[in-house]
Amino acid sequence: MTLIDLKLFLLDHQQATLGEIAAYFAADRELVRGMLEVWQRKGKVTCLQAEKCRGCTQCGSTPIEVYQWQDR
Repeated sequence: MTLIDLKLFLLDHQQATLGEIAAYFAADRELVRGMLEVWQRKGKVTCLQAEKCRGCTQCGSTPIEVYQWQDR
């Protein structure tokens, strides 16, 4: 996975959770988060903190990170 691969994924999907991105690229979440932070510093990606669904036990205790590409 490269930064360009990540950009194309977000452009194609409009927005995605950290887990969805990591699963798609079969990559570690921290690696993906680090690459997303590069795009965030450039002002191209925004991270939205989504609430947990409250209906399952799969979400854990941390907020869900949703990433969105800002430049079209």
